[in-house]
Amino acid sequence: MKIAILTDSSAVIDADAAANLDIKILALPLLLGQKVYYEGQDLRDGELFDLVNDSKETLNIASVSRKTLAQQMQTLADAGYTDVICIYLANGINALDENLRTYAKAEARALNVHLFDSHTTGLAQAKLVRQAAKLVKSGEDVAQILAKLSVMRDKTQTIVIDDIRNLRKTGYVSNGTPVVGNALLHLKTLLEFTDDGKLAVLDTSVRMKKAYYKVLEQINSSGQEVTDLMLMCDEASAETANKWLQKFQTDLPETKLEIARLKPSIRAHVGEKSLLVSWIYA
Repeated sequence: MKIAILTDSSAVIDADAAANLDIKILALPLLLGQKVYYEGQDLRDGELFDLVNDSKETLNIASVSRKTLAQQMQTLADAGYTDVICIYLANGINALDENLRTYAKAEARALNVHLFDSHTTGLAQAKLVRQAAKLVKSGEDVAQILAKLSVMRDKTQTIVIDDIRNLRKTGYVSNGTPVVGNALLHLKTLLEFTDDGKLAVLDTSVRMKKAYYKVLEQINSSGQEVTDLMLMCDEASAETANKWLQKFQTDLPETKLEIARLKPSIRAHVGEKSLLVSWIYA
């Protein structure tokens, strides 16, 4: 058995880490007007954001075709892999899950496909991916790896702080909670990824100054120790994110903190000026 780890480009994994851990990354297609850009391949993230800022068009994620998936799997099979564990962004914000499931059921698939919905995205998804790759290197089999990933996923939570305009357009909010936030009043909506990978409204009409304490309350609500906390922001929300980072350093002094910029694929969902906060319980 030779196991490959495949993830999508919304996971924040740099090229060196991917090479060292033998992680395969599926580039998500991003649509700006009539032009398709493959994340991490055609342009650097900053260059793509510059195009978005200069354009009147909205950035969207296009669907990964089944043909593209089949080609990726065949490449892995040709390299001698017998199994692939696919760890991908939450099904509630993308159709990749559906296409992967269709391919996995195909009789003519090139290798054994094992699907694992991260129920998150970005830095938290990358944590799961790196852990899986390390388990492969240590000699664990597919069943052992998936079992350990499930435990880690159950201890991981992600909250999105957003004015919800972008998510309302895409229809990715699952629980139908009325949203009355007003961007002109700087009100934010807090959303969480649920246990089945959907996005659900946690709180509405929250001013950004109070949003931090709402998130901290959610983190502390379980009474468990937090080992890792990750913040993601874009250029417009970077100042707020850095202020939050300083507060977390004070309020969670034993927790490992990490901050990164939103990937274009994530910002295509959550929109500008959003924050993502993910954490992992011990």
